Amino acid sequence: MVEVDQKKKGLYFGQKLEIIIRLINRQSLLPFFETLNTAELVETHDFLWDTMLAIHSRTQSHEFRRDEVTKKMVSSAKYQKMQGCDLRIDYCKGVECIWSNPECAGKKIKANLDIIARQIMKYFNQAESRT
Repeated sequence: MVEVDQKKKGLYFGQKLEIIIRLINRQSLLPFFETLNTAELVETHDFLWDTMLAIHSRTQSHEFRRDEVTKKMVSSAKYQKMQGCDLRIDYCKGVECIWSNPECAGKKIKANLDIIARQIMKYFNQAESRT
C-alpha cells in the first residue's frame, strides 16, 4: 500500500457531500471526523466555516458575528494548558502544531469542527421553525 503525504491530501467531493448530508440530517459529524487525516481536518475546517457563513446569510436576519461561534470554543491558551504543552502560544494558534503534533492539534480541530457543525444545525432548526 502506498502511503499518502498527509500534507497534500485534502477533502474529496464525496467527503464534502457526506458532511452536507450529515448536517441536513442533524447527525453528529464526530465519527466522520475520526476518519480524516490532518490535511483533511484542516480543509474540513475551511469548508465548514464557509458553509456556516453561507447558511447564516440565507437563514438569519442579523449580521454574522464571529464570536457567536468562537466563544463556544476552547481558547488556544486554555487548550495548551489542558494538554500540558509548554510551547509558545502561536504554535497552537497557527499551523505549526498541525504538522509537528497532529494528534494533539487534530483533537482541538475536531472539537472546533463539532461546534461549527452544531451552529449550522442550529441555523437549520431556526429556519425550519419559521416556515
